[in-house]
Amino acid sequence: MKKLLILLLLPLSMQAQAPQKAKIATDQINLVCKIVEAPPNAQTIFVYEQIGIANREVARGARQPDESFLVTMPAGEPRVYNIGFNDVQTCRVILGKEKNLTLWANAQFMEKGRTVGSDANKAYETMRAKAAELRATSDQLRNEQRQARQAQNAEALRAVRVQLVANNAAQAAFLADLKKNNPLLWRSATLMLVPDDVSENADNATEVDYYGKEYFGYADFGDPGYDNVPEVYDAFQGYVTLLAQLGANAAKCKQFVNDRLAKLRAESNTNRRAFAGVVTGLKNANHPEHSAFAQEYVNTFRSKDLGDIGILEADLRKTSTFTAGMEAPDLVGPTPDGGTYSLSKMRGKTVLIDFWASWCGPCRRENPNVVALYNKYKEKGFDILGVSLDREEGAWKKAIEQDGLTWHHISDLQGWKSAHAAMYSVSSIPQTLLLDPQGKIIQRNLRGEQLAEKLREIFGE
Repeated sequence: MKKLLILLLLPLSMQAQAPQKAKIATDQINLVCKIVEAPPNAQTIFVYEQIGIANREVARGARQPDESFLVTMPAGEPRVYNIGFNDVQTCRVILGKEKNLTLWANAQFMEKGRTVGSDANKAYETMRAKAAELRATSDQLRNEQRQARQAQNAEALRAVRVQLVANNAAQAAFLADLKKNNPLLWRSATLMLVPDDVSENADNATEVDYYGKEYFGYADFGDPGYDNVPEVYDAFQGYVTLLAQLGANAAKCKQFVNDRLAKLRAESNTNRRAFAGVVTGLKNANHPEHSAFAQEYVNTFRSKDLGDIGILEADLRKTSTFTAGMEAPDLVGPTPDGGTYSLSKMRGKTVLIDFWASWCGPCRRENPNVVALYNKYKEKGFDILGVSLDREEGAWKKAIEQDGLTWHHISDLQGWKSAHAAMYSVSSIPQTLLLDPQGKIIQRNLRGEQLAEKLREIFGE
């Protein structure tokens, strides 16, 4: 009887001692990244969320034995992320509710990556392809419209207008269907498409005004869902690029941009992405308002720095030295007599910053002209700060004495590694900057007769 009881209890005992299977998380996303030509030393791939100019890391995945990369992150509401080995070359992927999906990409062309096992990303790719097709049609028709207008071809203008009306209708129908079936993709698409001007008497001037006001005609920025849409950045970058291409002057461009930004919810991700797109677009267009908008971005988001504020400030310091009206960064360095001198001590005077070196032939040949101008205007408030790219102290001091350069001098004696040169983006010499008494840049690279003419303009004969 005891043996029978033991035999009956044995299966229960074995079952109790059997190891339990790991519980599979139901609230986790598993993204397998199969990257062709992945860097051999790369052990990690990153998931970023673009907010403003910065990309915030939200997850990372380790390299697996089969050379793929596995990213796991909590499930949630679907949104668009950037995947890559760095935040420059990335692929956009929707992550949220789908638990298992695979990204295939080439490390050299991450932006062309594709996902499998994901209905959400298949729909996203289809949407982007259709939007790109509609946008290409729009761009082509606008060019034809301009050509017909320039040729004063009324018949061609009417024909193009009919096609523009039809394309606007196709865009509206496409967006209406998306809004009904997929609001996330609809928000992205509203920023990839632009309603076109179909007025009968459109000209270059009205075209600037139309797109300045109607470029975002399909978007509803009152919808907080736009906070999760990275295309906001792309759209505002494209907005300022188009305004520049259409010939909008600086004042009008500034007005349009400020009007657009003012309509966005303050301190929202939408606002920050839009502002960042404006700054990037203005920089790419070499627009005179770039520095002002970049500085405003820094001031606005400094307390919520995501890594972009320092980058922008460094960029501003460099670009500001090429922009008239911007304050010149201070220069501080050792003097020939072993002391220290700074540019800021020269406030109240019109100052020429002269980057030169004892070994620079063109610099030495220009020195007699500079000496003559210095002697002519020094009693009227003109002064010079010589900034040498020498490495040898003796050669530096000897050239100052030989050429009779009796003004202020500094040098860190680092040659082309000079911090002074780097601050002012100096990659060749001679280079000069002329500053007003407030320390603001009047003009860069004035030499010879051009410098003499500018000083006559300021001081008279």
